[in-house]
Amino acid sequence: MKVSRRFQLAVHTILFIAANGDEKNLTCEYISKEIKCNPVVIKNILNLLYKNSFLIKPSTISGIKLKKSAKDITLWDIYKITDEIDIKDIFSDDNLQITNPIVADLSELLTTDFEQIIQFMKETLSKVSIETLLAKHSQKDKIKSEG
Repeated sequence: MKVSRRFQLAVHTILFIAANGDEKNLTCEYISKEIKCNPVVIKNILNLLYKNSFLIKPSTISGIKLKKSAKDITLWDIYKITDEIDIKDIFSDDNLQITNPIVADLSELLTTDFEQIIQFMKETLSKVSIETLLAKHSQKDKIKSEG
């Protein structure tokens, strides 16, 4: 299973806003420059985050801020709006011409197992907040500067 670029960019954007939002009047252009990503892509991510109530829409062109506290935004919250898996769509339909009766219903055989995997993923990602990731980053920087 892969994590989409959209999920990665959404997490990165929220982390950047959480870390810098109080210090600067953040704009889409500034965020895209700092993250080194196309401004159109960041604008799309920001719109997705606005639409799903992660950000406060600024009254001016600058001033992007989180709507919730960093401790209240989890990786699962972000994953749900970027990559949520529908168990019905997890197996690709490549029009496989499989005649073996056991393999032909493989998706039916594995559905329960994949539902459990997704539930475990949800529980795990729900435990990791933006605040947790920022703390990990700070700890990592502290170790680097001491070493």
